[in-house]
Amino acid sequence: MDRARHIRNYDLHSWAGITLGLIVYLVCFSGSFAMFHYEIKTWEDPAARIAVSDNPADINEVYLDWLNETVGSSEIENLSFSFPTAHAPYYSAFVRYHDENDAHVNERQRWDPNTAASLATPWREGGLSEWIRDFHRDFMWPNILGGRTIGRSLVGIVGIVLMLAILSGVIAHTKIREEAYSMRLKRSQRLKWQDSHKVVGIWGLPFFSMIAFTGAYLGVIVIIAQLVSAIAFKGDIERLVELVLGAPVEASGQQVQMISLDELRTMQHPESGKLPISVNMRNYGDAVAEFDVLYHGGNTLRHFETVRMSGAVDNSTPPTPIRQEFATGRIADAVAPLHYGTYGGIWLKFLYFILGMGMAVVTALGSMMWIERRKHGNEGAKSLTFYNRLGYFNTGIVMGLPVATLSIFYLDKLYAGAEAGRILATGWTFFAVWALGLVYAWVRRDDYRTTRELLILTGSLAAGIWILNGAVTGQWFFQYLGAGHSSAAWVDVMMLIGGLASIAAGLLLPAERLDKQARRAKAKALAEATEMEQASLPAE
Repeated sequence: MDRARHIRNYDLHSWAGITLGLIVYLVCFSGSFAMFHYEIKTWEDPAARIAVSDNPADINEVYLDWLNETVGSSEIENLSFSFPTAHAPYYSAFVRYHDENDAHVNERQRWDPNTAASLATPWREGGLSEWIRDFHRDFMWPNILGGRTIGRSLVGIVGIVLMLAILSGVIAHTKIREEAYSMRLKRSQRLKWQDSHKVVGIWGLPFFSMIAFTGAYLGVIVIIAQLVSAIAFKGDIERLVELVLGAPVEASGQQVQMISLDELRTMQHPESGKLPISVNMRNYGDAVAEFDVLYHGGNTLRHFETVRMSGAVDNSTPPTPIRQEFATGRIADAVAPLHYGTYGGIWLKFLYFILGMGMAVVTALGSMMWIERRKHGNEGAKSLTFYNRLGYFNTGIVMGLPVATLSIFYLDKLYAGAEAGRILATGWTFFAVWALGLVYAWVRRDDYRTTRELLILTGSLAAGIWILNGAVTGQWFFQYLGAGHSSAAWVDVMMLIGGLASIAAGLLLPAERLDKQARRAKAKALAEATEMEQASLPAE
């Protein structure tokens, strides 16, 4: 490759990273936590820590009593029921109906799987797990600015930028084999960052490429759906959904007996033999009622397996698996499990977490290197003050995000307000702590020490989460790790290990930055001090 083309590819890689680098870092970091959405959901809700017996209690009659008491003769719009799982070990129901004023009403209920008694604890109205998941997926984009669809599209664009940065980086670095093993630990701080950026980026290249592609797909598909509905159906996206999934069956008006939920609970998938996790019901109680029974995809690149069947007892229609048999459908089914690591167990998620954090680190180091080259090299066209301020801002954003993320774990356990205000309090706490991190970086006015100190703070907060959880709930992870509550216990374990690693990394960093400029300044100061000391000595 000629030098001019190499420089163009290098510049493309550099500018692709720096223009949206912090947003890419935000998506990568939040995504590492979002993979543990179900585990965090169990961790935040002590009522979900129930050891389910091998023979759960019958629930059908209890469910019907609740449904009749809640809905009565009102028109049901949406109805679903979930069976106990490792992440949500209780029976739960959701119904959406029209009340007497034709207003939409949502009702939820949970029951103990061992006794079928109603769980007294209130239903969690969003909070920690919802914020982490949705902030990664769509930035919790406000409705006044276009809503979640805009946020999801922006995340997709970030995935495209990440793919561009990866491609241009591979082309620009012509000595990948040599750079994969190059770590000059005894050189300047800038070279350490540069080598770390290259080594982590090269070894994580297959994973990073997959995450960038699947993330771009999951975000951009929203834009495509909007465009198709706008062009073909004049913005009516419901017609597009009907075209893909089929129009819903209209109720016949003939009331018949429905299949018991207790019977459904033991109904194995016709191929995999797995037991169902939930069922979505349409036209419940009608002769043409349809049940979509969901089964976990297991260790396959399919998030869920869905079986459609009649809900009427006297209907002999056999259960039919709903599946995208064509190639594009199979690819679409595989994207979400690949992106979130749901096709394996907890150890695969831990591997995804480490690699995801590596991708966030690569992005952060890239932005730091960009600023460093302009502060101490020949590439900067602005003043040193400008690049110093840019460095403070970058450090505050990068190092403030982990502190903000961990702070909402503490809020979750200490929150004493109404459930309806929990998600709002979570958002305010997150951004307030993040802003404090930014302010601290500006006040400290030392990127290196700010990074080191906030890294130690991050580790301390993470390592203390298991203590917070045990002190508030009375359930310590070493007690319930093998007692049917492993989902919540793994969150404590992950935080403890990650926290100790962060503290160790911060303490192992030198107290002062020892790059070439610092060494020169230190040597100059020492020489001046020696000269002054010699000048003060009396002549012999």
